[in-house]
Amino acid sequence: MREKLGFLVCVWFLLCGFCFGRFVVEKNSLKLTSPESLKGVYECAIGNFGVPQYGGTLVGTVVYPKANQKACKGFDEVGISFKSRPGRLPTFVLADRGDCYLTLKAWSAQNGGAAAILVADDKVEPLIIMDTPEEEHADAAYVQNITIPSALISKSLGDSIKKALSDGEMVSMSLDWTVPSTS
Repeated sequence: MREKLGFLVCVWFLLCGFCFGRFVVEKNSLKLTSPESLKGVYECAIGNFGVPQYGGTLVGTVVYPKANQKACKGFDEVGISFKSRPGRLPTFVLADRGDCYLTLKAWSAQNGGAAAILVADDKVEPLIIMDTPEEEHADAAYVQNITIPSALISKSLGDSIKKALSDGEMVSMSLDWTVPSTS
């Protein structure tokens, strides 16, 4: 009887281990290089869609659009283009979280000419994975055509970047995929 009880306890712990698996959010470095007040390295969660440039770094300037701030529709619909001009750094679009899938935000930014998209969280919480839509909503053909990298940033960092931009400061940064970390 004791052996059976021991066996059942072992099986129960084994099953619990599978049920309570660890959820991993892939995080990377985001380094703000200007303005002086924001300089530093920040944590961001990268999307599991698009093309993170593993082993590399992407440098650009951040733009927070005056219209379509949640990036839920095409930027061409509101007369905005993020295409880089010769001699200038690529553009990273800062968009607010909410109202549509994160993949649609990335698609809108990509079609508008952005090199990457940063999505500012709309609530104070630990960073979460930026995931593709659930399977019943995965009928959007654009998801597999997203090629720009995407990152979720904290609400406080997003608010700080928006303030700097509204004060007329240039916000430049780099996204670094050289040392992915998980938590």
